[in-house]
Amino acid sequence: MDKQKLYRKANENVLITPIYIFGLISISILLFSCKKELPPTNKKKVEFPSRTLINANIINRDSGRISMNVRSPLIEEYTTVDSPYTVFRKGLDLDFYQKGQIKPGYFQADWAKLSDATGIYEGRGNVIIVNEKGDSLKSEQLFWNKKNKTVYTSKEVYLISSEGDSLTAKNGLQATDDLESYTLFNNQGFKYVEDNQKF
Repeated sequence: MDKQKLYRKANENVLITPIYIFGLISISILLFSCKKELPPTNKKKVEFPSRTLINANIINRDSGRISMNVRSPLIEEYTTVDSPYTVFRKGLDLDFYQKGQIKPGYFQADWAKLSDATGIYEGRGNVIIVNEKGDSLKSEQLFWNKKNKTVYTSKEVYLISSEGDSLTAKNGLQATDDLESYTLFNNQGFKYVEDNQKF
């Protein structure tokens, strides 16, 4: 009888231990599997300017000679980002001086951005470039590479000479920033001639 009791007790201990182990494993699985899944976040990286200038007038000199005069109601410089840039959110008026020229060229836009690495200005909204002779170029978007002294756009552009001749390029142009040399894409235009002028 004592042997039977001992045998039963041993069997109960053997049965109880797996039940406890199974219970602990089940609770562990439930605890770790019930981890609440968070919805994916679409965090947009926000960049803040490292320097802000209000009602700025900046004059750049090269070897004592004025090379550029920049005027803008608001200039924001982003220098702590991977590709530093400067934004002119409220517009830009810029005089640029060519070597050997007395009168400056002129660049104007309602909004502009300068890439510090490439030296390329992007102008948007009423973009105008005027050379020292008075020839002008107008577009809604224009890129000016100040290092290569070139301008280009794929938008419609108007080229108006100081004499009043006008050319329109529906698909943009590539030109030097003094407007001496240019390539127009899908163009048409008007040329004013004197009454007595022969062809």
